[in-house]
Amino acid sequence: MAEKKKELVMVTDSTHRRPTKRLNEDQYHSLVDETETPQKKAKKLVPQQSDNISFSLPVLPHEIIVEIISRLPVKTLIQFRCVSKSFKTLISDTQFIKTHLRKITSFSKIKKPSLYQKITPNITFSPFSFFKSCSLYSIFDNSLNDPIELNSYFLEKRFQCDWLVGSCDGLICFSVKQDFVTLLNPSTRVFNRLPNLGFGRKSGSYSVFGFGYDSEIDDYKVVAVFCFQNKNSSVGFGYESIVKVCTLRTNCWRRTGSFGYGVPYDVSGKYVNCTLNWPVMSEGDSGLMWIIVSFDIKRETYKEVMQPDYGELVYDRTLGVLDGCLCVMCNYHAVRADFWVMKEYGVRESWIRLVTVPYLDYPGSLHLQYSVPYAIADNGEVLLEFKSSLVIYNPNYGTFKYPVINNSCSWVDAEVYIDSLVSPKVEI
Repeated sequence: MAEKKKELVMVTDSTHRRPTKRLNEDQYHSLVDETETPQKKAKKLVPQQSDNISFSLPVLPHEIIVEIISRLPVKTLIQFRCVSKSFKTLISDTQFIKTHLRKITSFSKIKKPSLYQKITPNITFSPFSFFKSCSLYSIFDNSLNDPIELNSYFLEKRFQCDWLVGSCDGLICFSVKQDFVTLLNPSTRVFNRLPNLGFGRKSGSYSVFGFGYDSEIDDYKVVAVFCFQNKNSSVGFGYESIVKVCTLRTNCWRRTGSFGYGVPYDVSGKYVNCTLNWPVMSEGDSGLMWIIVSFDIKRETYKEVMQPDYGELVYDRTLGVLDGCLCVMCNYHAVRADFWVMKEYGVRESWIRLVTVPYLDYPGSLHLQYSVPYAIADNGEVLLEFKSSLVIYNPNYGTFKYPVINNSCSWVDAEVYIDSLVSPKVEI
């Protein structure tokens, strides 16, 4: 009986101890599985079954994908084009480009300055001038700016830009020696040089340009006005003009007659509400007058824009665009500058005096004056140029601050543009 008990104990213990004899791995795991409880065996089977199940990410509807990525900056979207063929096709699609432009334009109206907005100054460094780009948000934020040079993207060394014509939907128009113009998207670094104007150079002649979008034909237009002296002419103080128009799709210049209401000043046309606006010196009953003439991009007709009642005798005026509205800077004998904005284009009663900026350092100097503001922030601060440098004026406190732009010497002019995917070229 004792021997049977001892044998029973030995058998029982052998089921709970690893055998002294070395087993191979398959034998060992088989032995362990047989001795485990049903609950433990069930838990262990779960991960073994899950290994055979393939999980896949949910496929988002096309509309949601477009809604998400259309809010991204251009730099990110350019990187996304390398992810897959489907992303490249989507981001290059004309409809997506328009959707993206509409979204970032709306964001820029809600928050000013916007992260999507950039400014392109014409920085002079005798005998050359350079066009650069820097963040408008960082300028107002008083951050250190390292502007990116744009000339090297689209110009040969033998050419020199001499005119910053304007911007529209992320495209910037440059004039080169008043002989031809180049359109550039700084965000995508795609450019398009338009054909030469073909105007014969004459003594005392000059050309002015305007750039904008024609919504009726869904195309961008460049307007060139060639002004030249003609002593036999009784119009425009001995000046005559020839107007030519070029669209991206046609890529050729066609003549549209002469400029209406006199001869424009030697400045670019300001694009507002599908019109190009020039300051014009016109002959009136009381002598020479400074007027504003608009060129309707769709109908290619001219119209005088009524000005506000300035109240006092204005020494000098400058025409510009601020926050999508026509703007006039009035210089009152270098004591102060008033800035008028036309809130509803074409409606004279919508002119308002937005802000008055005093001349503190050089009062009475007629040779120094502010530029038309380039931008206005939500807190009322306005960004201007004075003495070839940027100035931010806060009308709430009457204070000035001077943003620091690295590698910049002397500013001549600047344009505010928005990051976009719009191409200056038409795909054929």
